[in-house]
Amino acid sequence: MDFELSEEQVVLREAVRDFLARRWDAAHMRRALDDPPALIPAELWKEMGSLGWIGIATAEDVGGSGSDVLTASVLAEESGRGLLPATLSSVIAAATAIDRGGDALRTSVLPALCAGDHRVVCAIEEPGGTWGPDAVTLEASAGADGWVLSGTKILVPDTEGADLCLVAARTPAALGFVTVPTDAPGVTVTPMRRLDAQSIAEVTFDGVVVPATALVGGPERAEKTLRATYDIWTVLGAADLLGVAETALEMTTAYAKERTQFGRPIGSFQAVSHRLADLLVDVEISRSLLYAACLALDEDQADASALVSAAKAFASDTAVRATEAAVHLHGGIGFTWDLDVHLYLRRARAGAASLGDPDFHRDRVARALGRDRTDQDERR
Repeated sequence: MDFELSEEQVVLREAVRDFLARRWDAAHMRRALDDPPALIPAELWKEMGSLGWIGIATAEDVGGSGSDVLTASVLAEESGRGLLPATLSSVIAAATAIDRGGDALRTSVLPALCAGDHRVVCAIEEPGGTWGPDAVTLEASAGADGWVLSGTKILVPDTEGADLCLVAARTPAALGFVTVPTDAPGVTVTPMRRLDAQSIAEVTFDGVVVPATALVGGPERAEKTLRATYDIWTVLGAADLLGVAETALEMTTAYAKERTQFGRPIGSFQAVSHRLADLLVDVEISRSLLYAACLALDEDQADASALVSAAKAFASDTAVRATEAAVHLHGGIGFTWDLDVHLYLRRARAGAASLGDPDFHRDRVARALGRDRTDQDERR
């Protein structure tokens, strides 16, 4: 299997890196630690839409770029490297959900969404300490005028700029996304912030009435659309963490070559060089797992979800180890506010706990392997 990026993907990576270096830097996240949470300004969001970033994994006939999940992961990786709020990844996932749902939303919402005129977010996670579609308990019960939503979603990203929310719910028809306007009666949004100053919210639905047509994909495709969207969002989260880990490693390696102790660069000491070498191996393993998961999603392979979880678990651990090492190996200055290493540590810690922590995803892989073994035993 060829895990090399195509020429077009390499060009995209360099273009995104250059754009973010000019238009977004760590100072935004540093200020957001004291001021209101970090948000992508409307004019910057609009520009990213014009560049094709928002609809990167969405079909061209509705305004998207028509690229695949692997290409979207390149964009997400550079977002992590540049500390751009992960709102972009969540909206890319929402756009793919609408695109794959294939209903009226595809033509009515997607063109404006891809252009950067609207924002749509996904609300999947709930209180209770677990993650993913299987943990969804929010119900849409039958009512006189449609379905009635009651329950709470947490860790919903960047609701301040969102017009529409895709809410994972168990409806009378199927498990899937239900579309709810963020300003609908009965919707209460409680703004919060992550450890890394990104904007998140708790969203409560108190008797919110939605029509049965609000189920994305309809009864036939609703659950498959939800599960595919969760996997795509999760793999983009893994890509974000890979960008964080690689950047932290690069910063620390450069510092180890410049900082001297006892008349020698600290990178020449085995305790330092071996730790950096181990992190480099972890980063490259993370990259291989990420690309394998993206290719599996693009090809709709049966083991795609397990590969996504393997990539997310390993990237989470790697990002945390890399950023912690960055703080430690920078010495005393690494613990100060002056350097950016603490911003990457915050990003790694928050990202590792989002969309399922490493333990959750390792369990998910184990369950998938257990089912595979059971199926093989039955065939024998």
